[in-house]
Amino acid sequence: MRTATAYRGSIFYFKDSATFENIPTSKKENDHSQYVYLEDGVLIIEAGKVSAVGPYDELKEKIKNMKQVNYGDKLITPGFIDTHQHSTQSSIVAAYGEHLLEWLDDYVFPGESIYDNPESAKADINFFLDHLLRNGTTTAVSYGPLFYEAADLFFEELNKRNMRFITGNILMDKDSPDYLRLTTQDNYDISKRLIEKWNNKNRLSYCLSPRFALSCTEEIMELCGALKKEHPDLYIQTHLDENVAEVEAVKKEYPWSKNYLDVYNRFGLVTERTVLGHCIHLTDAELEKMKETKAIVSWCPISNNFLGSGLFNVERVLKYTHNITLGTDWGGGNSLSMFAVMDDAYKVAMLQNYKLPSMKRWYMATFGAAKSLQLDSKIGNFTPGKEADFIVIDPKASPFLKYRSEKVNDIFELLFILMTLGDEKVISATYILGEPAYQAV
Repeated sequence: MRTATAYRGSIFYFKDSATFENIPTSKKENDHSQYVYLEDGVLIIEAGKVSAVGPYDELKEKIKNMKQVNYGDKLITPGFIDTHQHSTQSSIVAAYGEHLLEWLDDYVFPGESIYDNPESAKADINFFLDHLLRNGTTTAVSYGPLFYEAADLFFEELNKRNMRFITGNILMDKDSPDYLRLTTQDNYDISKRLIEKWNNKNRLSYCLSPRFALSCTEEIMELCGALKKEHPDLYIQTHLDENVAEVEAVKKEYPWSKNYLDVYNRFGLVTERTVLGHCIHLTDAELEKMKETKAIVSWCPISNNFLGSGLFNVERVLKYTHNITLGTDWGGGNSLSMFAVMDDAYKVAMLQNYKLPSMKRWYMATFGAAKSLQLDSKIGNFTPGKEADFIVIDPKASPFLKYRSEKVNDIFELLFILMTLGDEKVISATYILGEPAYQAV
């Protein structure tokens, strides 16, 4: 017999009809049509899915005989979605003082070498996933390990935790150290095996993951294009226009290309299921192509700031596409907290005289990301029937946050201060399919 559990607390989520354009930006608009905010609400979960949600006064009779969990004035909201991260880079986070290409050689590649050892790989993977859940992220687009045994182990651990995840083995067959270099055929064979074993198994989706144009031969990108044709539902992730020196190096490496994006497009790798990390130094032609293909942008402000890569011009990109999501770029990014990402996104926009309201940023990190990834029928809000991945946020987790939140009188300002002052300490609990995956002590 299936049993339901009722979770009581403040509840916030975006409605199915919400878009980047129609969500309100402040309480002055007095428009509640695209979101739900219940100061005293109930979320009912049954068999891992949302059964019902509504005000406590309307549901209190219905939940009388159910198991109940009362979170008081804590905020219950869908889990965060991180669209760009490196699962294998925990050991080099906060590596000092280099720009992108030097940083890869000096820190990233040596750090990723531990994944050649299954025991080290398992320990590092589980540290990463525990830390991810502690930060309230329930879904991610993630670069997995290069080696088959480690990549397979990553999928196994994700499957054990019932996480909805998009990932795949990182691909590179040139310009990498010997200890990380696999042949083109090895890269392809590993991808093929993982696709057959894991793509669409339970809540997992395989993602073709050519690291970036400088680490991939034309042959491996052709093979990626062939795999995409063979399996149209595959996701693709790669890096684009992150660093000025990188962009110039790509021009020299691929003199036939019109621009950086054209390198990927030549091989059929720019689609509506392609997630492009960074996208700082885009040309108009690249933006037009992204608009045409509906490719997905993953903006990674904390990483871009840390590596000195540049300022993403969100106002300019929004003129072409609303498929803008947010990523930690864990590795280059020094935090797995989407609060930190949303905070830096605000600051980067402000440095360019553009205001990015709290609702817009929260949308980009939750339901907007689900829509861009074509997962909004499954996750991203509390529409009955959707998978119950949610988090519980304590707006009084620290003395100052308590002081500040008690002076807030609307959801817009509450979200703003959470993004500005929050971190992993405000996550009281993370639930995957209605089961607790992390609970603060």
